[in-house]
Amino acid sequence: MPSETEVISCPACKHLLRVPADWLGQSVQCPECQATFAAPRRDGESLTDPVLITAAPSPPAAPKRPDHALWLPAFGLMLVGIVSLIVNGLTLVDLARDPVQFEELKKAEAENLAKMMGQDPQAGNNPGVNWRFFAATAGWGILCGSASFAGGIGMVLRRWYWLARVGSVMAIFNVAGCCCVPGALAGIWSWTLLRTEEGRLHFK
Repeated sequence: MPSETEVISCPACKHLLRVPADWLGQSVQCPECQATFAAPRRDGESLTDPVLITAAPSPPAAPKRPDHALWLPAFGLMLVGIVSLIVNGLTLVDLARDPVQFEELKKAEAENLAKMMGQDPQAGNNPGVNWRFFAATAGWGILCGSASFAGGIGMVLRRWYWLARVGSVMAIFNVAGCCCVPGALAGIWSWTLLRTEEGRLHFK
């Protein structure tokens, strides 16, 4: 006499489940993976194979989480950008007030530095170093600082991947003011991370 229940295997996840004998041949849902399949039929002393009707529903995609390794270089770019804007902006203000006096002051500083290093103080009198040179350098620093700050903002907001890369490069080449070393460090760090798969997935 047939048993009242039968142990069958889910064709989707291979989970074993016990079903009543009168359910054989009917649609059954696996309690483990929620797949729907036709229970096997009795064929003499054995059972046929179960037939999958509906596969198990796919689990919902996990929300993409930002790569927290990018937070620190992002804030580094923003900090370098702000410092560059302030320092070079003040330089342009001083130049606008009296470019000739500013030029003389810088040449005097160069001469004093040469004396401290035991070099010829006349090296500071390079005719190519004039107020126009300092204005161009400060303008370049403002451009680099703006791009670096914008790139850091893009990394924080996880948008504008291209802007983050441009900001990283501009930070590396920001030689104006006091931003050359920290800018290079922040720029190389962020550029390296942005080239990784995790860095690209960080952005929406």
